[in-house]
Amino acid sequence: MIKEKLVSIFWCCFSGLKKNEEEEAAKGEELEELLQLRENENEEKGKEQQFQAADEMVDKENDYEKQNNGEEQQADEMVNKSKELEEDEEKGEKMVNKLGGVVLAFLAENYDNAISNTAMMRRKGCKVIHGVDATDMANHPSLKGLKFDRIVFNFPYAGFFKTKSRTSQLLIHQDLMRQFLENAVRMIGEDGEIHITHKTNGFHGEWDIPGLAYQQGLQLVKAEDFELSDYPGYNTKRGFGGDDNFNCYPSKTYMFRLI
Repeated sequence: MIKEKLVSIFWCCFSGLKKNEEEEAAKGEELEELLQLRENENEEKGKEQQFQAADEMVDKENDYEKQNNGEEQQADEMVNKSKELEEDEEKGEKMVNKLGGVVLAFLAENYDNAISNTAMMRRKGCKVIHGVDATDMANHPSLKGLKFDRIVFNFPYAGFFKTKSRTSQLLIHQDLMRQFLENAVRMIGEDGEIHITHKTNGFHGEWDIPGLAYQQGLQLVKAEDFELSDYPGYNTKRGFGGDDNFNCYPSKTYMFRLI
């Protein structure tokens, strides 16, 4: 009886140990499976990170390529603009030369001393330019970007408009002065001056040149009576042909500076 109980107890212990071993083995297998799963997950994450890094590199290369293409495009545009500017300057110079030739022919036909006077000025080192529009002179190819100490406009006149009313004629002359002053302001240096000599009697006095200059940011620093004898060799000539002198009295020379 005792022997049977001992055998039974031993069997129970043996069974318990075996069961524990089986449970430990099962836990070990589960642990190995978990470790394998984690390892697999890490590998997948590593692959995803690699793919992501590769995608980022591709995106960066695409961005770099786009940037390079953009810079190349900008460079091409700058080259094209430069060529266009050069072509415009060449066209402008051709037009100026052509217009200058027309003006020179007009001067030779209408003013006896025009050709000799211009030749004398060139010999003295002056630069003589024909065909300059006083209302757009700041954009002239030979004057663009230059700054001057003095800009002088003697006896400005837009022309004769006898069929128009007095008010309309006044507005035309004032518009000439306004556009001239707009350009002259862009062309004088910091201490530069703009001098305008103009008749002061009757209709001419209504132009209000000081007021027009003030509208363009200029202040009147001096106004002196004009005396023709102060300028030996100078003669007043009409701008529309004819070699006769016109009566320039009474007149004043207005001197303006930037405000």
